[in-house]
Amino acid sequence: MLGRTMHDFAFDAIHDEIVVTNPFAQAILTFRGGATGEEAPKRIIQGPHTRIVSERGMDKVGIDPVNNEIYVATSLNEILVFPREANGDATPARIIGGNNTGVSGRPAIRIDPVRNLLLVAAEGGGGQGMLIFDRTASGNVKPKAVFPGPSGNQFEVYNGYVIHVGQNSILAWSLDDLGKPDIHPRLKLTAPLGMRAAQTGIVLDPVHKEVIVGTGAGNEVRTFAAPDLFSLTKTASAKGN
Repeated sequence: MLGRTMHDFAFDAIHDEIVVTNPFAQAILTFRGGATGEEAPKRIIQGPHTRIVSERGMDKVGIDPVNNEIYVATSLNEILVFPREANGDATPARIIGGNNTGVSGRPAIRIDPVRNLLLVAAEGGGGQGMLIFDRTASGNVKPKAVFPGPSGNQFEVYNGYVIHVGQNSILAWSLDDLGKPDIHPRLKLTAPLGMRAAQTGIVLDPVHKEVIVGTGAGNEVRTFAAPDLFSLTKTASAKGN
C-alpha cells in the first residue's frame, strides 16, 4: 500500500513502528519496525472523517511516541493530530490551522516531548526559521515563538537541538537560544552532502554517532560520522537543558 511520493517517514523507537504517508491514497500507514517484504500495515488512518486531503500533496509526518500521537500536514494548510493507535476513518484529536498559525504548504513536523514543543518548518520549508507551538496547541493559534535560524523542510530534534542540513554542512541550533537577538548555530560540521540534500531527509543515529542524509539528485544515502554533534547534545541533556 506504499506509493511513490513518500517524502517523509517517522520511526517510533519506543513501540518499534514505522509511520509513513501515502498522499495518493490520503492515508497514514503504520508498519512494524521489523517489517519486511510485502507486509501489510498494522494500522491505516484513512477516510472522510480524517480530514486528510492531498490536492497538492500530503507527505510530511511526525510522531510523538512519548505522548502517543501522530502529526500530519495537509494541503489545506492544517496540521492534524491523531492518537498513535488510531485506525480507520478516525477523527483528529486536534487540528492546528488558520491565518494566525503561519502554517503553509507541506511543512516538516517534529516534536520535542521533553520540552512539550511542536516544531513546524516555516512556509512549508521554503522560508527561514521554525514555528514553535506548545505541543498541545489547537485551532487558529499564533506560534509561541519563531526560531529564526534553522531553515529547510527536513530537520530533526534531539536533546534540545534542531539538526538540519545547510550548504554542504550539518548544523545544530540550540532551543535554549529562542528569544535571543542574535542566533547562530552552536555547531557547524562541513560535509559533502550531495545535490538537493536539503529537500530529502536527515536521520540521526545516536548509537553509532552518525548522521544519515539522502540526496534528491543521484539517489544516494550518505552516512557521516559526527561524534562532535552527539557530544554537544549529550552535554546539553546532562545539564537538563
